[in-house]
Amino acid sequence: MSNQPTSTPMRDDNRAVSTVIGVVILFGFLILALSLYQVEIVPQQNAEAEFQHSGEVRNDLVELRAGILQAGSIDQPQYQTVQLGTSYPTRVFTINPPPPAGTIRTTESYPITIAYESNGTVIETIPTRFIEYRPGYNELDQSPTWYDASVLYLDARQEGGGIAVIEDQSLVNDGKVQITALQNEFRRSGTGRVTVELRPAESITGDIPEGDLNVTIPTRLSDEEYWNGTDISSDIYSITDDRNGDNVHNLTLETTTTNLTVDTVGVQEAPEEPSQNDNARLGGGGSDGGDDSDGEPPMGLVYNNDAIAIDGNDDPRPDRSGGVEFSVTNQYEQPVTITSMTIDPDNPDINELDDAVPNDFTGNRDPYADEVEIWTENSSGSIQYSEWTTSPGQFTDNEALAIDDQVTMSPGIDGDINSDTLSRIQSGQRLELSMYEFYEEGGGGFPYYQNDNIDMSGEQLTITLVYEFDDGTTDSTTYQITPS
Repeated sequence: MSNQPTSTPMRDDNRAVSTVIGVVILFGFLILALSLYQVEIVPQQNAEAEFQHSGEVRNDLVELRAGILQAGSIDQPQYQTVQLGTSYPTRVFTINPPPPAGTIRTTESYPITIAYESNGTVIETIPTRFIEYRPGYNELDQSPTWYDASVLYLDARQEGGGIAVIEDQSLVNDGKVQITALQNEFRRSGTGRVTVELRPAESITGDIPEGDLNVTIPTRLSDEEYWNGTDISSDIYSITDDRNGDNVHNLTLETTTTNLTVDTVGVQEAPEEPSQNDNARLGGGGSDGGDDSDGEPPMGLVYNNDAIAIDGNDDPRPDRSGGVEFSVTNQYEQPVTITSMTIDPDNPDINELDDAVPNDFTGNRDPYADEVEIWTENSSGSIQYSEWTTSPGQFTDNEALAIDDQVTMSPGIDGDINSDTLSRIQSGQRLELSMYEFYEEGGGGFPYYQNDNIDMSGEQLTITLVYEFDDGTTDSTTYQITPS
C-alpha cells in the first residue's frame, strides 16, 4: 500500500467572466443601434414631419393671399389661419431637437405712387407692406415664402438658389389694373396656429382724377427674376433696378383712371392710411356697395352681399349645391335695362352651366330649365324675367351653356328658348339673378355629359352686368361674389 499523497488538478472557472463580456458586447451593440437610429432614422422621420408641414403651410399662405385680395375686392373682413410650426414624433430612447417654430411678419412700409403720365406729378401716395413667412426647420431648407405685389413665391436667393412662384400676379388682368395695399405692422412666432384678420378700408379717402396714369408699386422681384415672364404687355410696364440697396424695385404700370382699382387692407385692424377709389370692386363709376365718405348711399347697381349656393331640382350624380343666386339693388335715380351678363368663375375647372329640369324658386314664372335667369318685381307688382335657356329635355352633349374661361350672354334674347325681353329694373328695386347649375370637368373629361356637378359654396365668381339707361347711354358693373 502506497503512502504517497494523491494530488487533485486545479482548473480556472471563467464562466461568469464570459457572461459579463457577452452582456457588455450586447450593450455595445444596443448603444451602437440607438446611435445609428438617432443619426439616421430620427432626422428622416423629422424631415417627413417638416415636409408635411411645409405643404400645409403653403396651402395656408395661398388662402392668406386670396383673403387679402378678397377683403379689398368685396369690402368684407376675411379671417385666415396659418400653422406657424409643427411637432416631431414622440420618442422614448432617442432625442428630438426643439420643435420647429415659424415666424410670419409684415415688413417695413414702401410707397405706392399714382402720378399723371404727362408730367409725373404725384396724385396720391399709399403705403404698403410685404408679408414674409419663415420656417424654423431643423432638417429641411429654411427659405422664406413672400407675398409681394400679389405674387406668392418661395425665395431661396439667399441660399444661392432662385424663386419658385406659387401664385402668379393678379395686378393686371384684361387691361385692368387692381392694386391692393397691405398695411399695419404684424409679427407672430411659434409652433401653433395663428389667425390673421384682414380688414378692408372703412371709407373712401380720396378720388383719383381722370386721365392717363403711372402707378408705381414696390416689389422684391426683378424683371429677369419674374416680371418679364408674365403676361403683362411690355408696352404698359417698366421696372427699375434696386437703387436703394434694399432689394426693392419699382414696378411702374401705365393705365387710366377708369381701368384702375385701388383697395387697402389692414392686418388685424383697419388700415392705418386707408385709400381706395370709386372704381374699387365695381368699376365703371360704380361703388363698393357700402356707404361713401359723406354718408350718402352709393349710386349704381349695388350688390346686396347675399350670394348663396343652392341645389336645384335636377338630380345629377353626384348631386351638389351647384346653383348660385344673388341680388342687386338699383340705386340710380332712373330705371336701367340689363343688356348682357358675363360669368367668370375663378375655378378654371368649371366649364359649363346646365339645368336639366325646370326650376321654381320664386313662383311659377317659367316652365323651362333655365341656365341663367334675371327677374324683378316691377312697381305694378308683376314679375318680369329674362332667361338664357337650352332646349328642354334630357341632358345631352349640346344642351348646356359652355364656359370657356368666361361666357357672356344676353338673357332674354340669347339661348334656345327665351322670353324675348330684357329685364328692366326701376329705381330702388331689387334684381334677382340665378345660375343653374355649375359643372366641372369630370374624370372622363369631355364630352360634357361626363362632367361633375360642383358645390359652389366658397367658389368665387366675377359677374359683369352691362345695362342701358333710357337715354341710350350704357354702363357696366362688375361684382366678385362668393356664395355661402
